[in-house]
Amino acid sequence: MGETTNQIAWGIAQKRSELSDNLIELKQKARAAVDWRSQVGERPGTMLAVAFAGGIIFSALYKAVRGPAKVYAERPSGNAVEYDHPIAKTSDRTPGKVATTARKNLDALGGALLGIVATRTTSILDGILPGFQREFDRARNSQNQI
Repeated sequence: MGETTNQIAWGIAQKRSELSDNLIELKQKARAAVDWRSQVGERPGTMLAVAFAGGIIFSALYKAVRGPAKVYAERPSGNAVEYDHPIAKTSDRTPGKVATTARKNLDALGGALLGIVATRTTSILDGILPGFQREFDRARNSQNQI
């Protein structure tokens, strides 16, 4: 209680300065976190995986909106025959099985890539926002119990 008014005012000014510095640092970290150029420079492999996964997701969404594409094959007789894309019907293979296997493999690949991206993203966010990983795990566990 032996503090003077000047000491209290100086202490308040010092705390304001520290808070201002912390806020500036937090803004810089937030900008760096959402700046794709700095992220590519720091984590090129992760960003390549994000781009690849995004391309898979975009192509799947585009295909769902646009509908299945058609492939035209020329018969030896000269008549064009329409087949469903991506696999033309031939006598030596069943397109349903090949398409199903290909779809399962693509789904597994997409799931693995999204898992890697989610893991890397949460670790990046945990570095920027301490405690994020703990809250994310808690939210995920509560969602799994529903």
